[in-house]
Amino acid sequence: MNSDIRLAIAFKGHRKRKKLRKLIGDRADSYLIDFWLTVATDCPDGILAGWSDDDVAYSCDWDGEPKEFTEALVQSGWLDTANDGFIVHDWEEHQGWACHSKKRSEVARNAANKRWESKRGIDNEDK
Repeated sequence: MNSDIRLAIAFKGHRKRKKLRKLIGDRADSYLIDFWLTVATDCPDGILAGWSDDDVAYSCDWDGEPKEFTEALVQSGWLDTANDGFIVHDWEEHQGWACHSKKRSEVARNAANKRWESKRGIDNEDK
């Protein structure tokens, strides 16, 4: 599971951030960051298959109309629509660490298993 996400310094003055604030207000940054944190935990590949407007809104405690929030994310360029849900725009490019967390965990688990198998083999030969 992911324990963090990356936030580029360029986020401070990014045009998409400013556009989102204009669309939904001053708390836009908090909603967006909470949304990203949920994505990193629940859908680390950034593909929100099966997610509805409600799911996106609930992910960050948006208290307005859910469709308003997802439309604002799409209009400002943070979210793309898909046939069966949404895709976080350029998630893999900006959140590669989060995006590939499952693969990294699998590689680490396989390496640990090989080390243990090797150790067990040595232990069995010694007995």
